[in-house]
Amino acid sequence: MIRGMYMPNEELPKLPEELERYVDKPYGGLFGDNVQIRIIEEIVADPYRLYRPKQFEELTGGSQPSIRKALNSLTSLGLLEKDISDKQHPIYRPNIKSKKIVALTFLSLASIDDRDKTDCMDMAIMDYYMIEIKEKLQPSVVATAIQWEFNGQAWGEVFVAESKQSNKETIEVIRRGA
Repeated sequence: MIRGMYMPNEELPKLPEELERYVDKPYGGLFGDNVQIRIIEEIVADPYRLYRPKQFEELTGGSQPSIRKALNSLTSLGLLEKDISDKQHPIYRPNIKSKKIVALTFLSLASIDDRDKTDCMDMAIMDYYMIEIKEKLQPSVVATAIQWEFNGQAWGEVFVAESKQSNKETIEVIRRGA
């Protein structure tokens, strides 16, 4: 079975009664349920899509004034970017460079993980680390230690390469008896 697909004859586990009221609420009801939160839920779910206010009305069930107010707020917060090349029909796009969008994505996955006992957020954080953060980190020292025993005596070697050394330079070998 493909993950996330419901098979008609499959019996789903019963949701605890105290959680049932949050099933259809963005972020599991953590922030309540209003138009702005529903828009955030939509843009986090599909951050590469272009949106028009009318689409948010349909997606969230919000009124035109409440959608306009929420879009202005989210734009000023940096979660959305507004393209006003067509002033009558502006286009909004999620600001995918915003760390708030990244954090909200992790939070949405945390809600799923708590509910379904999965590791979606952990995988997303690992992916984010590998793509966005790892290259920015520079190790200051890399070391390897080896220890062995021979005739009741312990020996070891420590190989240390400092950040100033290139991979082709010889690293210092320290030999010690234990």
